[in-house]
Amino acid sequence: MTITRAQKLKQLKAKLKELEEVKLKKALSNYGEAYQESGAAWQENAAWELADEEVSVLRAMVTEIKSEIRNLELNSTKK
Repeated sequence: MTITRAQKLKQLKAKLKELEEVKLKKALSNYGEAYQESGAAWQENAAWELADEEVSVLRAMVTEIKSEIRNLELNSTKK
């Protein structure tokens, strides 16, 4: 089954919203908590390192999805 450009855009926008409003917000909260709990030794805290990595991965995913959306929108206006 082939998915239309409009359907793909709708799916990507929904995924972006979920990532930004739910997953990234939760990851940033965990990041802040781990940082506060570790005090001055934040760079030696495994929980902080995991939270930092999760935030980085989610931000990369958000950037990738935004790029995909932009490309689809640009391609749809060219035709």
